[in-house]
Amino acid sequence: MYLSRRGRVYYLWYTDEDRRKRKLSTRCTLKSDALKFVQQFRLEHHGRVHKVKPIGLAEFISAFLGYSSGTHRPQTTRAFRNALGELLRVVGNLPLQKIGVREVETFLAVKMRAISADTVRSYYGHVASAFTTAERWGYITANPFRLVPKPKAPERLPVFFTKDQFRKLMRVIPRSDFRQLVYCAVSTGMRLGEIISLRWPALDLARRVVTIGNSQDFTTKSRRVRTIPMSEGLLRMFLQMCNGSTSDNDLVFRNNGRPWRVHWTSTLFKRYVRGAGLDDKYHFHSLRHTFATWLAQDGVSLFAIQKLLGHSSATVTQIYSHLQPGELHDTVNRIKVPLN
Repeated sequence: MYLSRRGRVYYLWYTDEDRRKRKLSTRCTLKSDALKFVQQFRLEHHGRVHKVKPIGLAEFISAFLGYSSGTHRPQTTRAFRNALGELLRVVGNLPLQKIGVREVETFLAVKMRAISADTVRSYYGHVASAFTTAERWGYITANPFRLVPKPKAPERLPVFFTKDQFRKLMRVIPRSDFRQLVYCAVSTGMRLGEIISLRWPALDLARRVVTIGNSQDFTTKSRRVRTIPMSEGLLRMFLQMCNGSTSDNDLVFRNNGRPWRVHWTSTLFKRYVRGAGLDDKYHFHSLRHTFATWLAQDGVSLFAIQKLLGHSSATVTQIYSHLQPGELHDTVNRIKVPLN
């Protein structure tokens, strides 16, 4: 399969089911458009030559979720289930090979009218990933999501506490164990699941680092291990909590002797936010944004912030770039043009 050009128009040469060479006009005068035509042609017609395993969308979803439950974290599997379920609801139980660009674009258009762009982007990512697996399993010859761009979402600034707001919040939290948990979050940028799963062996008080890793009952979002240095205040807090002994494999943070649960922790945090008279937009995850924001405002590089947060891509960390005005001021001050 290849392209040739005659005059201004590109033509596609391919081999049909009978092994005969055929020529098809792409009706495109730009090579980039012709290449997209080739991808779409391969998606729709290549399966006639290279046989695929026939399977319906519903059957594939069931098989994929079984695979996901043994491979991914539970919350990731739930996200796959929601996204694929919405695709099934919109396009119906089509044969997987029949789901092409039109069906994908219809799915995205329907969801964009009903829910937020951020949620649609999440659906796109999860369904596209599932279809990549379907391609690897031989159910489709090409992933139609490669031909459809990911929906764009409006850029939003991270929600974070100012230092005065954080002090106000801490003053209304009567429980010392919960204040310690909140203080750890704002001092490390750790996710809630990472904090409530933290065990004493992960704390190296001598070297003043916290190691966030994977265990039988917890897996990090990126599945990678990272270390975060302790601030002076955080080190003092941990020393007070352990009373000089860190040999116990117990959880660092406990709710009256029991493990903290994500939902209850988030609910209790929201209660204290309201009790402090702060905006309802603040969630426990805002503490992670606060950690990164305070560092960015103090001139810490985005590369260092990326490593501390455990972002696999610098693109995610870019949301904090606007918080480093000093560097930009230094840049524009190089323009020295007199007013008169």
